[in-house]
Amino acid sequence: MATETFENFSNFAFFIWLFFLRFYLSTYVNFPSQGLQHISPLVLYFPKKNLESYALVVLSHPMNLQSFTACMNICIPALQDLTVLSYSTSHDNELMITLGSEVGLWIGDEFVNLPFERQSHEWTNYCFTWASHTGGAELWVNGLVGVERYIRAGYTIPAGGTLILGKDQDGFLGISVSDAFAGHMTDVNVWDYVLTAAEIREQMLCDNGKVKGNVLSWGITPLSLYGGVQLQAEQVCH
Repeated sequence: MATETFENFSNFAFFIWLFFLRFYLSTYVNFPSQGLQHISPLVLYFPKKNLESYALVVLSHPMNLQSFTACMNICIPALQDLTVLSYSTSHDNELMITLGSEVGLWIGDEFVNLPFERQSHEWTNYCFTWASHTGGAELWVNGLVGVERYIRAGYTIPAGGTLILGKDQDGFLGISVSDAFAGHMTDVNVWDYVLTAAEIREQMLCDNGKVKGNVLSWGITPLSLYGGVQLQAEQVCH
């Protein structure tokens, strides 16, 4: 009886500890040298390129897209080819976003290179937009927009696929680790429409009130982590 009581108390204490840890990470931490800084409650850390490392997104909203905006904050240790987001149905690359020597966007198994002249090893905000009726695709980096490119006019990205963060889904077959993600990512949001310029610029701000995605809503949409992907508290401010 005493053992059972102790176990019940231990379980209760563990859940109380988890509650306060979550509250602590989702509020504010005082850094003496920098004042009050916001700490994101959900930062994914991929320690190294690994075929088994990814985050599976448990979607509650279908990826039936005739337009979209995808935004994220990324911090990578070095210039290298990385897959940030991959959505696959019967085609390998229904929707994929890659960073590296060039910024790439795949839609409906077609590829377009989006102009980008600045590479940074610090936190960087990226937003990608696409509209089917024109095929126009744009890349925004820290609130600045690049030259529009065109891809897959009239196409609809179909529902029923799998969305993951951190690698190309070709990697499930063990083909290549070269484009797997390594570094930190947070604030990954996807909308089924194109945000306004003002809304896109808000995504780079340290503001809990900025709009979240209605397809992938960061901190709300469930994620399953595999292959050593870690949760960390990181300072993400621009």
